[in-house]
Amino acid sequence: MNVRVQLLERWDRKAFDVRPETPVATLKRDALAAFGLADAAPSDYVVKLRGWEVLGEQGSVAESGARDGSTYLMTYRRRRPVR
Repeated sequence: MNVRVQLLERWDRKAFDVRPETPVATLKRDALAAFGLADAAPSDYVVKLRGWEVLGEQGSVAESGARDGSTYLMTYRRRRPVR
């Protein structure tokens, strides 16, 4: 299954080939590493699919409702101040 993860703050997206039973938390960790944020805490980021937060990140990609070609949006959990 081919899914994309878009990091909102960087205006960038990466494609990942995952198995349908892959946990969303694993996809999130791999996406952070691909964006060069391997040292970032995954709990600081939220993953959304079709505008809704994926609450059960331990569940699989298929259980979250993703299909082949779906795009996950990943962004900071809390707003950042503008400086």
